[in-house]
Amino acid sequence: MTTAIVTDSTTSLAPEVLERPDVRVVPLTFHFGSDETFKDKVDMSNEEFYERLRDSDVFPTTSQPPAGAFVEAYESLSDYDDVLVLAVSRRLSGTYDSARQAAEMVERPVEIVDTRSAEMGSGLILLEALKVLDEGGEFKDVRRAAEAAAGRCNLYFAVGTLEYLAKSGRIGRAQRLVGTALDVRPVLKLAGGEVVPHKRTRGRKRQMNAVLEEVRPAAEAGRPLYFGHIGTPEPVAELEEKLGVEGRPVAEIGGVVGSHVGLGAYGVAHL
Repeated sequence: MTTAIVTDSTTSLAPEVLERPDVRVVPLTFHFGSDETFKDKVDMSNEEFYERLRDSDVFPTTSQPPAGAFVEAYESLSDYDDVLVLAVSRRLSGTYDSARQAAEMVERPVEIVDTRSAEMGSGLILLEALKVLDEGGEFKDVRRAAEAAAGRCNLYFAVGTLEYLAKSGRIGRAQRLVGTALDVRPVLKLAGGEVVPHKRTRGRKRQMNAVLEEVRPAAEAGRPLYFGHIGTPEPVAELEEKLGVEGRPVAEIGGVVGSHVGLGAYGVAHL
């Protein structure tokens, strides 16, 4: 029995993963007004997107892929016996539901896992599933590995402002941090699939120290890490240096997630 994996564009992917014949990526979309629609990480480079986000008076909106896009991905994997879908958190997007609807439209086994995460977190979960797959694991083993990783994945991210999360409606329980004192720099966490406040800090240095405090035990234990940023590689390089790690994957966060967390955000996921 052979297994293929489908994920969506909010999952951070290393270049070598993109080249795999047993992996497909279904893009979400973002919109600048009613007339301009772009596929995430396909129709516009990250650099172009963030330049526009910075300069445009129109705040972008995002939407899940249509079920038909997942059907196309499933059917393109006809050489494989089973398909496992790793979807962005159901609390952040309707992508899981689109994937499930598509599964009911094809005559082949398709199972969907809610990663309860996004970007670097989902990227780590995917890597864990691929590791089991490459070791010869059967479908049930690959799914079990993905579910276990989703259960223990932690994603922390530092933002310069909560403006973007508030505008997008994805702010969750971090809403209570809005409108706080000058130079408050929150550290947020994805917990249970939603954005929650982790720590309220003042100033860039204290914000980074709050992230380091949470991630250092995982780094010292040699657990998997995945870094990410929005046009700000410098804080990630500083994190790597202070954690004493190198060679870990680093993603430039795409437009769909980036439009929610905002310019200058960075973070790290660990298992």
